[in-house]
Amino acid sequence: MLACSLPLPLAITAYGPPASARTDPPPPHHMNLPKPTPPGGDALPFVVTGSSTAPSAKTVAVIGDSVARDYAYYLARRLGPHGVRVIDGALSGCPAGTLPFLSTMHGITKKLRGGNCPKLVKTKQNALVAKYAPPVILWHSISEMWDIEGATGKVPSGSEEWGRELMAQWDGTLSRVGRGGARIVVILPLWYEGSAPRRLDAPGPSVEKLRDLYTRWAARHRDRVSVVDVAPLVCPAGPPCRPVNGIDFRPDTTHYDDPGGTRVAAYLTAHVPALTRLDR
Repeated sequence: MLACSLPLPLAITAYGPPASARTDPPPPHHMNLPKPTPPGGDALPFVVTGSSTAPSAKTVAVIGDSVARDYAYYLARRLGPHGVRVIDGALSGCPAGTLPFLSTMHGITKKLRGGNCPKLVKTKQNALVAKYAPPVILWHSISEMWDIEGATGKVPSGSEEWGRELMAQWDGTLSRVGRGGARIVVILPLWYEGSAPRRLDAPGPSVEKLRDLYTRWAARHRDRVSVVDVAPLVCPAGPPCRPVNGIDFRPDTTHYDDPGGTRVAAYLTAHVPALTRLDR
């Protein structure tokens, strides 16, 4: 069980009431989000503020959690003037796939978004592909670090079964969002305050294990999936992440804000060839 004393990061927190009553949870007080969500909520894909409005605009999509939404916002600001449309296919507080997870914070265990994530994720990702058919999809999710709510009981985070189920889940997500031939780029999750790295053979949740699992899964699909790591820019000395040259990339230790967000968008466009071509 992961102990944590920080303000709960949106990307890995459970929310209520059920999604049927409110699909888009309000950001916690520590997030500075000039990153608008449509009035109807985040249940369906939408064009991110700053994107090109031209009907012929080239398209990039983002799936995953609230940190994925950060990437979408800052990439739209950078690529929009170059004629690029960025689509938000993410769901705050949900993983990239359809497994039900149980987050544990301050000794309290909750279902992510009241247990509604699997349905919301599938619906939004299917709509993303059907409506926008993005040729490039960026993927970020840290929510998979938690225990899985299995059919016969909890599957502990970090266990061999946890790893097998995650890879199978990601295979399903890849089939769903990549059925139109999209190139998938996984952005490895970063450490946040209180998430000290563990040995890969130690029990319990850890970002380190999730990063390792993503890297190994992507290697199985190298013809369609690549990995990019922003740690050399955002957390060059490793955890705990601190300001770099006076830049506090993630003031709440999880979500990006200015001026760090603009720098991470520039880093991505320089290190992801599909984005580099769009940035010219």
